[in-house]
Amino acid sequence: MNELIKINNDDPERPTVSGRELHEFLEVGTKYQDWFPRMCEYGFEEGKDFIPIKIENVLSQKRERTYSTTDHQITVPMAKELCMIQRNERGKQARQYFIAVEEEWNSPDAIMQRALRIADARVAKLHS
Repeated sequence: MNELIKINNDDPERPTVSGRELHEFLEVGTKYQDWFPRMCEYGFEEGKDFIPIKIENVLSQKRERTYSTTDHQITVPMAKELCMIQRNERGKQARQYFIAVEEEWNSPDAIMQRALRIADARVAKLHS
């Protein structure tokens, strides 16, 4: 499967994607900082459907000036819903991609692999 949008699997119980990367892929005409809060009006919840992430950007290395932006790690189900809301060809393409990601995520081999990772992490935590 070609990776249209990078899937973050750092949490073995919940894959996420960057809200900014999804926004860019969907070719949304409005700025991310305006688009994301509007999308949240559909009932998405912080902590359940997405987590805000502060990003420090270097504006000028000579003057050591930085500015921060906010990205969001959003769950695959939320990403899929956002794609449905967009109702364009890029949205359809991304939606099909996320459906394939979910099918792969729910395959027996993937479930077993995640279960082993979670068990290993719990055992390591007990020994530390």
